[in-house]
Amino acid sequence: MKVLSRAKINLMLRILGKREDAYHLLQTYFQLLDWGDKMEFILTEQDTIEIVGNFDGLPVIDNLIYQAAKLLQPYKNVKHGIGIHVDKKIPQGSGLGGGSSNAGTTLRILNTLWKCDLTLTKLQEMATQLGADVPIFVLNHSAMATGIGEKLTPYSVKQYYFVLIFPETSISTADVFNDIHLIRNQSSIDIKNINDQNNWTNACLDVVLEKFPEVNNMYIIASKYSSIYMSGTGSTLFSSFDDQENALRFIKQCPTHWKTQICQSKIIQ
Repeated sequence: MKVLSRAKINLMLRILGKREDAYHLLQTYFQLLDWGDKMEFILTEQDTIEIVGNFDGLPVIDNLIYQAAKLLQPYKNVKHGIGIHVDKKIPQGSGLGGGSSNAGTTLRILNTLWKCDLTLTKLQEMATQLGADVPIFVLNHSAMATGIGEKLTPYSVKQYYFVLIFPETSISTADVFNDIHLIRNQSSIDIKNINDQNNWTNACLDVVLEKFPEVNNMYIIASKYSSIYMSGTGSTLFSSFDDQENALRFIKQCPTHWKTQICQSKIIQ
C-alpha cells in the first residue's frame, strides 16, 4: 500500500499556560496539506518490522515509525510482519510534523493491514504516547487542537494555495518552548475565528526570529511581497493565496536560491 504521509502547518498557535509536568497548554489549528513524505507498506512473511528510508542516521529503535508499529504489534490478527519504505520530503526540524506524520500514518495504515480493528479513539490514545502532534495524523483531517495538542475538533477552512519557505535551519521544539521570553498566558479564540487571517498568529514567532537570524532575514524579505506566517516552532515560513497564479508570482519575487514548495489545503476525508 502506497500512501502520502501529509505535512501540516499551524495556521495559528497560542500558548494558554503550562502544566506541572512542563508540557504547555496550547490552542492551535492543524492544516493538513496535499504534500509530504511518500510511504509504502509491504506485508512480509517474517514477523518483523523493517524500515528503509533517509533518516539522517537515526537509529531504527528511535524512529517514531518503528515505535508506532511496535505499539500495534500486540493487537495484530495476521501472521505477517511489515516492511516500510519512506521517501522523506519534509525537512527535519521544519515545524511541518514530518516524524509525527510518519508515525500517525503508520498507526492508521497498520491498523488496517494487520487487521487490528482498533477504534479511532484507541489509535489516538496510542498516538499521544508518541508525541502531541501524532493524533492529528491518525485523524487525517484538519482540526483545531487544545490540551497539549491531542484534543482535536475537526474543522475545515476555505481552500488555499500555500507557499512553504524552507530556511536552512533545524529548530528544536524544546529550545523554543524553554525560552524565558516565550509568552505563556494567551487566551483562546472561538474555532470559527480561524477563518480570519488576522488570527493566524504564532506565540513562538518572536522567539524564533530573535534566536535564528536566517529565519529572521527570510521573514523580512518575504514580508515585502505577502503576509508571512510560521508553522509550529519553526523553521518553515508560509504564505497563503486564493489561486495558483498569485502563489507562483510570489515565488518568482523571492530570491531564486530559496527552497520553496507550493501545496494546497484540500479538504481531506
